[in-house]
Amino acid sequence: DEHNDVQKKTFTKWINARFSKSGKPPVKDMFTDLKDGRKLLDLLEGLTGKSLPKERGSTRVHALNNVNRVLQVLHQNNVELVNIGGTDIVDGNHKLTLGLLWSIILHWQVKDVMKNIMSDLQQTNSEKILLSWVRQSTRPYSQVNVLNFTTSWADGLAFNAVIHRHKPELFSWDKVIKMSPVERLEHAFSIAKNHLGIEKLLDPEDVAVQLPDKKSIIMYLTSLFEVLPKQVTMEDIREVETLPRRYKQECEDGEFNMQQAVALEEEQGSSRAETPSTVTEVDMDLDSYQVALEEVLTWLLSAEDAFREQEEISGDVEEVKEQFSTHEGFMMELTAHQSSVGSVLQAGNQLVAQGNLSPEEEFEIQEQMLLLNSRWEELRVESMDRQSRLHDMLMELQKQQLQQLSDWLTVTEERIQKMESQLLAEDLESLQKQLEEHKSLQSDLETEQVKVNSLTHMVVIVDESSGESATAVLEEQLQRLGERWTAVCRWTEERRVKLQEVQLLWQELLEEQCLLKAWLTEKEEALSKVQTSNFKDQTDLSVNVRKLAILKEDMGMKRQTLDQLNELGQDVAQILGNGRASRKIDQDQEELTQRWDSLVQKLEDYSNQVTQAVGSVGMSQVSQKTAAGTTQLKEQVVVKQSRQELPPPPPPKKRQIPGDSEAKKKFEAESAELLNWISKSKSAIQATDIKEYKKMRETSNMKEKLKVIEKERVEKSQKLDELKRSGHILLDQMGKEGLSTVDIKSVMEKILSGWKDVVQHLEEVARKIKYQEDINAYFKEMSELEKTVIEKDGWLKNDASSASQPSAVLKDLCHRELTHLLSLSPQLEHLKATCKALTSQPMPPNFIQESLNGFLDHFKLTRQKLEECHQQLKKETESQPSQAYVDSLQRLKDTLSELERRQQSIASGLSDPSKVEKALQQAKTVCETLEAQKPNVDKLAEETKALEKHAALDIKKFYTQEFKQMQGHWDKLKLKISKDVKLLEEITSKLRIFEADSKVVQKWMDGVKDFLMTEKAVQGDTEGLQRQLDQCT
Repeated sequence: DEHNDVQKKTFTKWINARFSKSGKPPVKDMFTDLKDGRKLLDLLEGLTGKSLPKERGSTRVHALNNVNRVLQVLHQNNVELVNIGGTDIVDGNHKLTLGLLWSIILHWQVKDVMKNIMSDLQQTNSEKILLSWVRQSTRPYSQVNVLNFTTSWADGLAFNAVIHRHKPELFSWDKVIKMSPVERLEHAFSIAKNHLGIEKLLDPEDVAVQLPDKKSIIMYLTSLFEVLPKQVTMEDIREVETLPRRYKQECEDGEFNMQQAVALEEEQGSSRAETPSTVTEVDMDLDSYQVALEEVLTWLLSAEDAFREQEEISGDVEEVKEQFSTHEGFMMELTAHQSSVGSVLQAGNQLVAQGNLSPEEEFEIQEQMLLLNSRWEELRVESMDRQSRLHDMLMELQKQQLQQLSDWLTVTEERIQKMESQLLAEDLESLQKQLEEHKSLQSDLETEQVKVNSLTHMVVIVDESSGESATAVLEEQLQRLGERWTAVCRWTEERRVKLQEVQLLWQELLEEQCLLKAWLTEKEEALSKVQTSNFKDQTDLSVNVRKLAILKEDMGMKRQTLDQLNELGQDVAQILGNGRASRKIDQDQEELTQRWDSLVQKLEDYSNQVTQAVGSVGMSQVSQKTAAGTTQLKEQVVVKQSRQELPPPPPPKKRQIPGDSEAKKKFEAESAELLNWISKSKSAIQATDIKEYKKMRETSNMKEKLKVIEKERVEKSQKLDELKRSGHILLDQMGKEGLSTVDIKSVMEKILSGWKDVVQHLEEVARKIKYQEDINAYFKEMSELEKTVIEKDGWLKNDASSASQPSAVLKDLCHRELTHLLSLSPQLEHLKATCKALTSQPMPPNFIQESLNGFLDHFKLTRQKLEECHQQLKKETESQPSQAYVDSLQRLKDTLSELERRQQSIASGLSDPSKVEKALQQAKTVCETLEAQKPNVDKLAEETKALEKHAALDIKKFYTQEFKQMQGHWDKLKLKISKDVKLLEEITSKLRIFEADSKVVQKWMDGVKDFLMTEKAVQGDTEGLQRQLDQCT
């Protein structure tokens, strides 16, 4: 792979740059030189500043120990490693070796350099900070637009821009622009090397490609970040967060002005975030309508921009999932704003219907409504079309994924069946090949795991055409594939454990056999040097008797090793189940046994010969003691009492032997005690070990047991140190005396190896307990959330359809329940993050992800039910008249009845003008009161008209009839009272004229009366009489 080759070169240069500072030899071939772990330990010594011991040997076991120590140091420094084991590095796995080194570089080169600024900005994403810094540094350069850590760096301009921004005196920017990409890259790397002290970690030809390696670019940029000024703000980071889809085009002048883009993004985001407040209740004036229209159009424009900027539908299933999720949110936003658009259109219609607008204003409003409606409809139709196409593409891609996984499982199952039919290897070399073949299968599983993880987050859309049956079929298919996948993984893991167990046991058997063969050769040579006749003197005889006694003692101690080898050989043969391999192991064991018996026989023969030599020369009293000792030696060798001490006659000049024997006995006692404790501890740890994780498990007892073992280990560590010291002293003493030290070394190696195993097992079990406790906490948190969801289910079942509660009350209660459920989103995100952390561990139990998926499905279903219930109750509430409407209608009816009663009482008893005047005032009061109710009648008319759009037919018919009756009553009463007022006004006017005329007549009549009383008529004088009559008139 091209990127792997680039990473290998870059990482090698980075390592050698570190080594050159500490004077260590450079790495030539990274994959080869790092296999034994020594170079990795050297690298970590420089990074941590701590001395790290290395194994002295060069075998695979020593290499594994070194690499395991590397992994332990990384774990202690909180370096995250995923699926990287010691054997992977020792075997030279290229991919995992690069992964290990990248984890080291990411921790000490990237995050360590950036930890201060990450802490100041409270950010955990180092890439985001680095990209923000780069964009901020290259902003003045119109030719540079850095969007990523790959393609944006291929032309070399970005590297030069970063350096030139902070060190403009080093070179001319105009000169750089005229260079070719390779020349620019070489120029930037050379300037950084000569003036900033940054090693040339990258080669220009590796960067000037279509897709440069991201990790190598990040590593080099971090070196620049370390030595150049660092100024990154939260505004820069927010700018980067808008990059994935937005602002891919540069400004017309070539400069990418992100500040304007961020301002636009924030403005659009805020305008789209909430429904305009003025649209919910549109006032009946032109200004309010224009404000509401402007707000809705602003949102509509931003929504159209967002829709246009959505990428073309991808052919990658994960990208389509993300596109589907994004578009689903967009569709929800459209739905949320639908009422706003409708309210504005309704307001416009009402303004036009009122007839208070000029022709120009009315035409403008109609054009605005036409534009708003057409653009809204176009956006809605296009959005639904995109949603449909995304749905079809997603389902098709997921079906392809399922089929691909099914085909892969079929091939893998056939592959497993073939591997099962083969016997385990005949020799260790063949077994190693089988292990390599199995690692290849594991590697294929890990590669396929990515696709399987994708399927666990499968998106299923149920529409009217497919229905629930399609979902059931899909779920059944997923379940079958999941069972097949689990079976393959389980078989692979079990076979890996079996192969590794056989390999370790077989290696141990062969190593022990080699050691025993070397020991037998050594003893055979030592026995051949023993003199059995022609002794010069008593001293010569004593020396040879001493040699025979030492041989006997060594043979007795080694006998247990031979027995253990026979048991180990039987175990290996039993596990292998291969006849030819078993016969080969038996032959090797038989050969060792024969050599052992031959050595024992020779030792017996030599003892007999020494005994005969003593008898023939006739020694002194001391010599007779020697002969007696020799005879005793012979008897003990014959009966093979391996554990019985043979006290040989001490030579005159070696008085320290009894003391040495005491030291040896003490060493043996202490070593036996330690070995016994190691064996007991292993058993106790194994009994405490978690074989299988559970959703909830009590761990306190396990922790107490581990605490006891750990306490004992601390106590025993002192004895281990003392044993090491006494063992080294004993080895030195025996070496000086020419005695064999193989047994002492073997015991010490066995103790140290066992001690190491105990420590590792303790750490592993403690890690498993911690992991189980994390699982406990995870499921406890999930249980609390599940309890809340179940409560919501109970409310839906028992209270949502309660007939005792009005729809409006139920709607408010449902909204409260839904709001409470949605408020659990932060806990849900935390639960998802915990699940991700738990499943990122090696071989996580399936029930962690499965339980979360089940709970999320339950949560989603309950949320949908609550939303549907809320919508239904809202619809029912809207379909029923409000209580205010009903009360207002009743008040109007009561008012009209009261006014009608008062109107009827006005016309009675009009006997004089004053009563007529009073009746007129009462009629006018009734008329004014009636006219004052006109706004209430108009408002009821609007509400009744709105009710007709939503209400059921029977409800609509009833309240429409009620309103019409009330309105008819009002109109009739208005007409009556108007007529009454008019009539009373006419009567009053006529009464006033009549009253005035009456007064004149009365006055005349009074005058005539007075005249007639005072003057007498002139009789006989016609003219005089006429004159008097004229005075009266």
